[in-house]
This record gives sequence, structure tokens and C-alpha cells, in this order.
Amino acid sequence: MALHVIRTTLLAAGLIGLSAGAARADDWGCTVLLCLANPGGPTQYAACVPPVTRLWSHLKRGGAFPTCSGAGQSASPVGHDPYEPCQDGYILRELGRDGARQPACVSSKPIRDCDRADDTCQPHDIQAVRHRAQPNFIDVTGADGISTRVRF
Repeated sequence: MALHVIRTTLLAAGLIGLSAGAARADDWGCTVLLCLANPGGPTQYAACVPPVTRLWSHLKRGGAFPTCSGAGQSASPVGHDPYEPCQDGYILRELGRDGARQPACVSSKPIRDCDRADDTCQPHDIQAVRHRAQPNFIDVTGADGISTRVRF
């Protein structure tokens, strides 16, 4: 009988510990969502720095976005967009030959006339792409339906 009481007590303690751990994970998810939804940026307030820093580390290791039940907010899967947008009038294209493809911003309209006999003439202007300092992102949608993209 005493062994049964001890096992029941240990099982109850384990379940309480698991539910407390789940509550903390849920609290972290809710805190992160609130911080990410801040128009001033996710780390504008000192209280947001530790949970958001933990989030970035967690996501970079391939972890899933934390959950927050009943918050009325959601987050997209982690996305990756390595390049800044091209300036107006330019389109992001991959250029190259022999399998060596490189991204470039190419003018959407020709800027010079080229004679077909001149292989070196390029009718379109080509500019280098700019790499983003923070290429990964998530889209956080608030209870109001407004979505905010947060980069990391």
C-alpha cells in the first residue's frame, strides 16, 4: 500500500511539473507574440529582450515557433528572403552562363539599342543585388487581422 501511495504521489508530482513546464512554454509564446506585435520593434522594451533573443536562437537552430493558446494572434512559418528589393524599374533575375547563376537587378525596360552583331552590347541596365542583414522572417498576425513582418 505504501508503495502505491509513493507511486501515485510521484506520478502526480510529475504531471504537475509537466503542466507547469507547458504553462511556461505557453507564457513564452504569448510574451514573444506581444513583443513581435509591438509597432516600435520587438525589443523596444527591456522586458522583451530576453524572450525575443531566446526566440531568435531557437528559430536559428530549426526550432518551431512557440505557441500561445487563446491569444488571438498567429505566426507564419519561418521564411527566408536574402535580398533587398530592387529599386523601381528593376526586376530581380538570375543571370549567368554555364550553370553559374547569380542574382541581379535588371532594368525592366531596355535602356539602349543593341545591334544583333554586337555580342557585348547589353540592352538592359544591370545592378548588383543587396543582401539583407536579416534574411529570415516571420509574419505575425494580431487579433485585429493586421500582419507585421519581423526579420531576424
